[in-house]
Amino acid sequence: MGEVLNLSEAAAFIRVSAKTLGDLARAGKVPGQKVGREWRFSRSALERWLSGGTSSAAYAGNTDPGGVRASGVREPDVQYALPFAGFRDTAFTENRDRALHRWVPWIAGYSCAFVDDAIRKVADGRRPLTILDPFAGVGTTLIESLKHGHNAVGFEINPYAALACRTKVGAADYDVAGLRAKAAEYAREVSARIRSGSAVPVSAPPPGFVSRAPFFSPAVERQVLLTLDFIRAETEGWMSDVFRTALGSVMVSFSNYSYEPSLGTRAGANKPNILDADVVAVLRRKLDEMCEDIRIFAEQVNGFEPRPTAALHPVSYFDGAGRIAPGSVDLLVTSPPYLNNYHYIRNTRPHMFWLDMIAAPSELKAMEQKSFGQFWQTVRSGPEIPLVVDHPELRALLATLRRRNREKGPYGGEGWANYAAAYFNDCDRFCETTLRLMAPGGTVVVVIGNNILQGVEFATDRFLAELAQARGFEVVEMHEVRRKRTGNSIVNSSVRVGTVQRKTRLYETAVELRAPAFTIRAESNRPRGV
Repeated sequence: MGEVLNLSEAAAFIRVSAKTLGDLARAGKVPGQKVGREWRFSRSALERWLSGGTSSAAYAGNTDPGGVRASGVREPDVQYALPFAGFRDTAFTENRDRALHRWVPWIAGYSCAFVDDAIRKVADGRRPLTILDPFAGVGTTLIESLKHGHNAVGFEINPYAALACRTKVGAADYDVAGLRAKAAEYAREVSARIRSGSAVPVSAPPPGFVSRAPFFSPAVERQVLLTLDFIRAETEGWMSDVFRTALGSVMVSFSNYSYEPSLGTRAGANKPNILDADVVAVLRRKLDEMCEDIRIFAEQVNGFEPRPTAALHPVSYFDGAGRIAPGSVDLLVTSPPYLNNYHYIRNTRPHMFWLDMIAAPSELKAMEQKSFGQFWQTVRSGPEIPLVVDHPELRALLATLRRRNREKGPYGGEGWANYAAAYFNDCDRFCETTLRLMAPGGTVVVVIGNNILQGVEFATDRFLAELAQARGFEVVEMHEVRRKRTGNSIVNSSVRVGTVQRKTRLYETAVELRAPAFTIRAESNRPRGV
């Protein structure tokens, strides 16, 4: 590949499709030049763009605030990162090729490169930091902290995500040779049992799990149950965790469900059911991948003196924050659940049932009620939830939302306003709790996006920043890191239905905050960050 690249070469270089790169180039979002009918790109300019070193003004062209260039080309209906925001792309898709991060797909996550940027902005090299993620998910922040030599602590209420996170952060201590031998034993023994027509699984499908369609076809289910027999016989806790994490990461791939992007039936996505699959081969490939990643991670973490540590608490942030010493956190990097009714807990319901984490639907409800912002389904039918913060603009928006589609009862604006009020009350509680834990001058980076409810747009990122400022934080900068123009399919969807008066776009912002410089008294008998 030379210095001047054509469209396909440039797309391969930055690892996107040629269509996506073409859309970005036409919108003036990447440095490129049209030569006749063909696009040409400079490799060095693309490298600067990827590293965030090129200002948007250098190549944005004559673009008005509405996203329409002088040529009349409208901003494409695609999602893309903004390279000049001070942070790299937040999309979790970048983690697909990164050691440990690639173990578990997680739609609610963000990229390890983004966390890397946040750490580098704060670290001075003189001492290890204490880094906190209150909504740890599958552990992106904690893993990057350890790779940089910093201590980390996280909270995660979802048992499946907590399993994946705990398994990852402990990986530097695992016996890779022992894991490889166990994976070979699994492949040998379970394959033989699958081939044997007389082998009957001891395990059974979880009785409390009910789905619209059979989660596994009969042939696949038998293989999964025999796999669970093998895992449940394992006495080494870390080994069992690795196998359970591996099975959870691949189980949807041979189920009759898929992510589109939320978990739903394959039939609902116009895909055929999976009648049979080689479960052992799929799981063995995942285990081999994990073995290689464990080796790499151990080399990284063991190179530090002192060796960094990480703790994952499988409880909600609000319930567990008292476990952290006040004034001890140097950096917080997180992304809380969004105000979009995305059901983070129910999206992993099969994993929790099949991996022995819950036994009854009532356990899901308890988690939902303790989750950040709860869920629309949880609060829609109850009494009116008041906004506890003094924010006139937000209060007015909630009043507008309550008047929408009243004929639908809790399914209209009344129910959605309850949900939004609960969400912003938790935003304020998050700011109050976090301020107490931050070291003087500590940095907080929160990835959050705007939202549309019943046609009413909520600038969630700005409201969070204003609530944080009212609690005592300094708002350092609002970094817009990702955006997508919102078309009628989103604005007028069944849950967001309403009429908007102008073109609306969705975006994500990294809200950067700084704690005040005064000292918060910490309990002297508590270690930092644990």
